Amino acid sequence: MENLQKVKIRLVFSTSVLFVIFSLIGFFVIDTVSIKKKINLVQKINEDIKPNKNQRGKILDRNGYILATTIETEDLIINPSLYKNPKDIIKNLRETISQNKFDRNLTKVKSGQKYLKIKKNISKSEYKKILMAGYLGIAIEKSSIRKYPGENIASHIIGNVNSDGIGVSGIELKFQKELSYGKEIKLTLNAGVQNILRNLIFDQIQKFDADGGAGVLLDCKNGEIHALVSLPDYDNNKVNNLNNNQKFNKATKGIYELGSTLKIFNAAMALESGIFKDNDLIDVSKPLKISSKLIKDHRPLNFPINLPEVLVHSSNIGSAKIARTLGHEIQQKYINLLGFNKKINLEIIETGKPRIINDQRQSSIMTKSYGYGIQISPLHLATGTASVLNNGHLIKPTLVVNKKNKQENKKIFSDKTSKILRNILYLVVNDKSGTGKLANAQKYLVGGKTGTAEKIDKETKKYSKSKKIVAFTGAFPINNPKFAFTIIVDNPKPKKFSNMFATGGWVVAPIVKKFVTRTAPILGVYPSTNKEIKKFVDDNKYKIREQGYKSGI
Repeated sequence: MENLQKVKIRLVFSTSVLFVIFSLIGFFVIDTVSIKKKINLVQKINEDIKPNKNQRGKILDRNGYILATTIETEDLIINPSLYKNPKDIIKNLRETISQNKFDRNLTKVKSGQKYLKIKKNISKSEYKKILMAGYLGIAIEKSSIRKYPGENIASHIIGNVNSDGIGVSGIELKFQKELSYGKEIKLTLNAGVQNILRNLIFDQIQKFDADGGAGVLLDCKNGEIHALVSLPDYDNNKVNNLNNNQKFNKATKGIYELGSTLKIFNAAMALESGIFKDNDLIDVSKPLKISSKLIKDHRPLNFPINLPEVLVHSSNIGSAKIARTLGHEIQQKYINLLGFNKKINLEIIETGKPRIINDQRQSSIMTKSYGYGIQISPLHLATGTASVLNNGHLIKPTLVVNKKNKQENKKIFSDKTSKILRNILYLVVNDKSGTGKLANAQKYLVGGKTGTAEKIDKETKKYSKSKKIVAFTGAFPINNPKFAFTIIVDNPKPKKFSNMFATGGWVVAPIVKKFVTRTAPILGVYPSTNKEIKKFVDDNKYKIREQGYKSGI
């Protein structure tokens, strides 16, 4: 009797050892009737699974940093047909591994169903628990999941895939076919520069209790986008329960009235048409009344000013008078040439179509000159800025490295017009009267234009005095632009530390200074020498009369 008991103990022990050994091999089926039946069941299950012939291709930044990749995983599957009450078994499985995040389709078990995926990417420890519990028809399926190592570093650009691994947004969608065949897609983005821009905008959003923001940095010659940020964003690995604000790409799809930044193009039109010269004087001493509108300056001047002073002091009156003289035909011509009348053809589908009040009323013509009545995306503004400052060559932006990609080399502004604007925008940042002086990055020679625009209140349908879009657009080094940029912040709140200003000059200009200083060396832009700076300053004939006004427009 004692010997029989020992034999039983040994048998139990041997069986347990074999059980554990089988659990460490690739997949397992627990069946108390026969091992052969278990093996046949697993084989049948796996016959119904269509294997991926190609692993989805990686998405890389311009330096080879992995932005999206596919990793092999193991999923837990079950044959529900082996159970009279499969839902009860599923409930028990949850309790076994203390896990509630099973697939939603578990509640939809059909009668006679032989295959059901229970949990993706199951761990070895979880599987061991289930194995030791002795459930029938349990197996492991080799699978894969999409991973984004940078998390939220470029979420709106990269996009996402669905549960079947098919692209549903961003680059993942646009290059679905190529990626599905295992092709790598190399983006023009610089992950390091992207991260710096994101963090700087994020910090300023927090500082000014803003609703969001966006930023673009692109090459002035080939249109390659090195950074493109939209905030708030999200972690590409965690896409459940995202709100619309998180999913919306403000940099490419969002369209906004971007205020005084549009004065750059108004000035370029004036010079290119030959109707205005840079030294022509414009009387801005009195508000300008047109129909029911009264156009005023935030920094009133009581004397005539020239075109450079119109931009440096950001005069709405001066810009409006220039636009009135130019007329609808010339204005619309250059709006179209700059591409401000249509969507930008980019390697993602999430792009916005501009809205323009396209009528010939004087009031519309004049307000568009300083950013009202024309809604464009930050990407539109950045490409337009580059096109004005790079000797007038129209830029076609791109997100994907392509050796065959060539710019059209369409020239829309002369070298002379471009040079004058570069000199003026340098003064906007570097002159003591300039509205953008907080963007001064010293020897990196930043030039650009601030913008502050009232937003339309959704309830009243009128412009709000408290809700604004603030912006800054420009280039560096401004004496020979290599990179153009646009940064916006949505609805910042006035603060004591900003003298109760929440404008482009106070909110966005400081971002520009930090961004250029930190990223210029990464981008291969080095500080100008004293000799280079002196030559550029000496060649700049424009002198701005000091008024002592605070920056902030």
